[in-house]
Amino acid sequence: MSITIDIPKNIDHVPEMRSRKERVGKVPVLKQMLWNGVESYLVDQYSGGRIIKEKLAEMPGLDIYGVNELLEKYHVKSIISYERFTRGIYVAEVTGEY
Repeated sequence: MSITIDIPKNIDHVPEMRSRKERVGKVPVLKQMLWNGVESYLVDQYSGGRIIKEKLAEMPGLDIYGVNELLEKYHVKSIISYERFTRGIYVAEVTGEY
């Protein structure tokens, strides 16, 4: 997908500054900034109860462990009950699906 956007003048120096600091091009910097925004939005949707953990995993293509790491990164506690968590561990052990 290709989209052309105009970056507002009051923030156009930020990608350039980060690009110089990290010694990478502006395009990778802008892609990373966009990805960070997507992550933040999806975590906010999850923490607000608007999407479930499985849907959170589908959108950015993460497995359940990646989702847990993402939630930890944003300091969001899982809304899964202890009983459901332990049942999931048992099912994974019995089926061999980790």
